[in-house]
Amino acid sequence: MSAKQMIAVLQELGYPKASKLDPKGLEWMFENEAMLPFLEWFCNSVSTANFLSKAEVEQFHSFENSEEGILEGEQLELALKNMKVSQDEHVSEAQLEQEIEQLTDSLERSQKRKQSLIQKRNKLSLHHTSLSHTQSKLSQTETRVRAQYKRSLDQNQTDNAKINTSLEQLVETVGQLSEIYELPVQEKAEEAMPMFLSQLSLDEYHQKEERFSQELSHFTKKKFFEGIADVAGQSEGSRYEILEINDPSISLIKGGGQEVNISQCKELSRIQKSFPAAKLKHIEAKLASTQADRRLETAEDILKLIQAGEFAKDHNSINERLSDTDSSLQMVVRDLEILSRDEIPGLIQESLSSQVSHILTGDYNLKLARQDYFISNQDQVIHPLVQQRARNEFLTMAFELENRNHRDIHRLLVAVKQLLQNHLKDWHARMKMMDDPMLTPAKYKRSTIDSRDGFAKRLHNVLEVDNAQQLFLTYSSLEEGADRLKQVYSMSCNQAETALSNKEEILEALEQNMHGCEEMIYSGSSTTHGQPSLAPPQLQSAMTQLEGMLGRLEHSIKDIVRNLEQKKQTLKSDPLLYKERKLYVYFFTNPACLRQLFDEMSSRLQAQKM
Repeated sequence: MSAKQMIAVLQELGYPKASKLDPKGLEWMFENEAMLPFLEWFCNSVSTANFLSKAEVEQFHSFENSEEGILEGEQLELALKNMKVSQDEHVSEAQLEQEIEQLTDSLERSQKRKQSLIQKRNKLSLHHTSLSHTQSKLSQTETRVRAQYKRSLDQNQTDNAKINTSLEQLVETVGQLSEIYELPVQEKAEEAMPMFLSQLSLDEYHQKEERFSQELSHFTKKKFFEGIADVAGQSEGSRYEILEINDPSISLIKGGGQEVNISQCKELSRIQKSFPAAKLKHIEAKLASTQADRRLETAEDILKLIQAGEFAKDHNSINERLSDTDSSLQMVVRDLEILSRDEIPGLIQESLSSQVSHILTGDYNLKLARQDYFISNQDQVIHPLVQQRARNEFLTMAFELENRNHRDIHRLLVAVKQLLQNHLKDWHARMKMMDDPMLTPAKYKRSTIDSRDGFAKRLHNVLEVDNAQQLFLTYSSLEEGADRLKQVYSMSCNQAETALSNKEEILEALEQNMHGCEEMIYSGSSTTHGQPSLAPPQLQSAMTQLEGMLGRLEHSIKDIVRNLEQKKQTLKSDPLLYKERKLYVYFFTNPACLRQLFDEMSSRLQAQKM
């Protein structure tokens, strides 16, 4: 079925302008799938028998214009049935041949139509087979999907039961936790036992601690501040003073006699004698304390190096370091021996003369007695203070530990809250998606699209060709858009097939032209004696002759140039010959100039003769 066949049918029907039609200009009609059945019927079924002649049309118009009635419909069919064909009607041979030709053409068209119908039937059978195969695959897929859906449904029900159980346990746990954190009601304070230390009232504890502190203060004042002067039996013995030994008159003024002054001088001399030994012992003790501190610091440094892994593990380096340390230690010991033996005693003796002459007088027995009293009674105050501090620190530590546990529980509860909020948000999103009318079967079939159906509205906007605003979106318009899209798709497929067929025709024409060009160029030559000739024999012979003529012409030109050069050389060497040549040129080109030259020469000759 093509435009050429349609033009041929129009020519058979006697259309006057059929010869002027271009087949390419009518190809668009066969690309429209909706017009294709009509065009096929027109090309295969319409013939000259279906057209009225001009005389028949004029006769029909005359019947219409006459007053007689025209049979139509059932009356016409009944009249045709009752009409008897005359047996005496004579049919000519030409009419029979024409009728045979018409019947032959009709038979050919019917056979072509039958062949096209058979092809269509085969295509439809193939399409039906493919659809059956697809349906069988779809049935298997449907069975598999149904089984998968059943498994998913069972798994969903199991997960739903687990989630419900978990939520019930969570609600129960949260209820128990909230009951634990609820503060006891004042009316039920005696019956309800608080679960946390922070829920206890500390007023009674603070009152007891305040009363304990007051009693301890009263006990301390009574023990250490009241009646201290009567501890040793006399009150004036608790007075201490510094006396000036260098001036005896001062002690006389204060009521002391000469005997008191002498005894004090003796005591001072005894102290001065024992001072160097005591001072030396003090220095040695201080030196020993300093050495112990330095040893401790050195041991701590070595321990840090060992822990950090930076201490030397080589035995030789340790021995060298130990020998260096021993040598330096021996030098320090020698210096200390020199100082303790020679310099320190002299310095102590020199400092003895510069010591002050003040002495502290008083009752040392009373002082020692008071010191023993304080030492023996201070435990009675220190032990309650330590207990009070221990109670306070224990309570603080308990509050800090409980606060830390509360913070941990709070973080866990916040995390659980955030997780539940995320699950709730996801659940709301799923419920919103499940509320889509496209996912729920409608109870009644409706013709308009629900305004909440976002998917159908978006699909309608995609399939809508014209941008006309509609009050209600209907499923029929959606189906029409789908049909239009299907038609556009089929038209595109037909256009693609037509373009492919045109491309194949063009390629076939190109191949034919190429074969013709090859036959023209190669001209029946073969490749048995080398490469084939790419030119016809006539052209090749003409080119060979032309090449020979060009070679001969080149030789002739070279000879002419060579002769010309020789003649130029001859003319240059002989002036008379050159003049002769010049006159010869003037004879052919400029006779007047030649005549003038001859006149001049004759006049010159006459002048020479005279």
